[in-house]
Amino acid sequence: MSKRQKQTAFLKSLVLHGNMEGQVELQERINKAERDELCAWRALWLVSLLAFFSVCSICYSAVLIPESFQSSSHVVVKFFYGLGLASVICAVAFLCFWLWCRGVLNRLHEDCRRFVMAMLEPGERAGDSTLFPPASETEEESALFQHEHREPAAVVPAHQTYSQLFTFRKTS
Repeated sequence: MSKRQKQTAFLKSLVLHGNMEGQVELQERINKAERDELCAWRALWLVSLLAFFSVCSICYSAVLIPESFQSSSHVVVKFFYGLGLASVICAVAFLCFWLWCRGVLNRLHEDCRRFVMAMLEPGERAGDSTLFPPASETEEESALFQHEHREPAAVVPAHQTYSQLFTFRKTS
């Protein structure tokens, strides 16, 4: 399993644990985007393989039939020229489609992250959180720390959002 597939599976499992509306629709969109990307990738490989075989057969016919390039009236050579050209054109089209599907899946990953972060916000959660102590305890602890060490203590708000917890602070 690739790293990207692991990330997608993790995000899908996080979305399943939520109780918000839109979770089923987001899950279906992820599944559809994964199917489209996999289909485009397989089609790209298939036409690339066909292009490779047509180039190999043209080279093979050049060795076996030396006059094939002087007068291109051989049906087999014309067939492999056409197959090679069509395969290259299709490969370019499928590559563009695969990149577009990859972009759609990247945007869905970002939507999943936003969905999970919105689900984890303190205002959206049901019940009290055990992650953050009540405001009175935090203020008492900071006052006690400041009194004991005679250094200014950093005041931390009682309820930070998860996005604030996972951001880097400037240290200048």
